[in-house]
Amino acid sequence: MSIILKSINNFKKRRFKINRASISYSKSKNIGLLYTYIDENKQRAINNFVSSLKKDGKRVDLLPAIQKKNADNRYFKTFKIDDISTFGSWKNNNVNLFIFQEYDFLIYPDLKVSTVMENILIRSYSKCRVGFVKSDKNLFEMVLMSDNEFDIEYRLKKLYNYLKKLK
Repeated sequence: MSIILKSINNFKKRRFKINRASISYSKSKNIGLLYTYIDENKQRAINNFVSSLKKDGKRVDLLPAIQKKNADNRYFKTFKIDDISTFGSWKNNNVNLFIFQEYDFLIYPDLKVSTVMENILIRSYSKCRVGFVKSDKNLFEMVLMSDNEFDIEYRLKKLYNYLKKLK
């Protein structure tokens, strides 16, 4: 499936023409976070980051990809990697709603982009996609490099500081 999905992603990347233009952080209202749920430590760091954004008056939507069945009930909107069809359409309404939402910033805090996550990033209607992964496919309008890249909390704090500086 990943070979077919990779080809579909390349096709959609060329076909989708979405006007992507970032606005200042102070004017932004909606922020989306797309990530893979791994453990409680990562989730705690993301929750702290979301709290900071909410204190600034931002509406934040989380969409974690889960792999364990028991994690499914813990979060309001989740999806499983196998919720995608062979031809790149999503069976999960949470993903479809997330894709069509026009976020001012779509943040991807993970260090690797799977073909499934790439599909969501390509199809997203977000104005500015932010990530930590340099890609030849131009998945992100803003890419941050981190000194301490494996520390999610450090990366998110650095990202928050950069976002606040956007004018």
